[in-house]
Amino acid sequence: MTRVAGLRELPDLFCRAVVVEVLSGPKPGLVDPVSPSPHRDMGPGEFFSCLPELNRCLREALELGLDREPVEEVVDLIPAWNVDVLTASSGPNSVRGVLFLGAVYCYSAGWEGDVFPFSRIREVGRLCAEKLWDRTETKCGRRRVREGLAGIFGEAASGLMTARTVSLSTLVSVLRRGGTLEEAVVQSVLACMSVLEDAGLPPRTREWVRRRSREVLEMGGVLTRRGREELWSFVEECARREVSPGASGDVTIVGLVLLFLRWGRDLSSPYLDPPGRWGRGAGGEDRSGPGARGRDAGRGLSRG
Repeated sequence: MTRVAGLRELPDLFCRAVVVEVLSGPKPGLVDPVSPSPHRDMGPGEFFSCLPELNRCLREALELGLDREPVEEVVDLIPAWNVDVLTASSGPNSVRGVLFLGAVYCYSAGWEGDVFPFSRIREVGRLCAEKLWDRTETKCGRRRVREGLAGIFGEAASGLMTARTVSLSTLVSVLRRGGTLEEAVVQSVLACMSVLEDAGLPPRTREWVRRRSREVLEMGGVLTRRGREELWSFVEECARREVSPGASGDVTIVGLVLLFLRWGRDLSSPYLDPPGRWGRGAGGEDRSGPGARGRDAGRGLSRG
């Protein structure tokens, strides 16, 4: 996967990861098919309608990297790409964060000829963040500048540290314990919420989200009955408060891309292979024990 032929699959993997993340639930404050949501203008349809345009933008970023065009070309195009994706969704720009992280990733991968170009991502992410920092077209952007929050810019400038060390490790851990891909995605979102400073949230709300997500994880999250019950409480609280920690979904999407790149695409989709969707704490085995094995252990997930 580290040759140019493998690089050209990256935009498709980002779009596939968006589908998997959106169709996995329940997720506190985020769009999925089962959760009460604070979003009145956004659902799975808005995400899916802009995927062809997202794919085109990421493919263009990849080609810029392959051609060794200067990073300023990407910086100049990101605002236009945002408009293109917004137009395609006929509503909110539901993938703004994914577009930024994916563009930095694809450009860096093309430049390096490597699907894991983390040093280049760090360099490109810092340059993009510096040049785009003062853009304040959105409420999130104005808060980021006012409070000096790193947010998604910081994730790119770190070389995708949260995606690599929190999201990916959580996805793999849940799958190894016998969880479904859907459950792994939900657990990853919770893990990201527990550490990220989401520029889309006011200060007190950010601290509340971090505290509540940690409480759910301490109870086992998706892996225990008690954790699932607490997760549903958190979901309903976010809907009631109209809280949406979107950055955690964006970072989990990158974590999924890394998962697909590392272990291939033989993992079951929560849409194509529904796991007998687990409900409000009812049913479902407790998989919190250390001896549980991954459902795909024979197909590569047992690898370190």
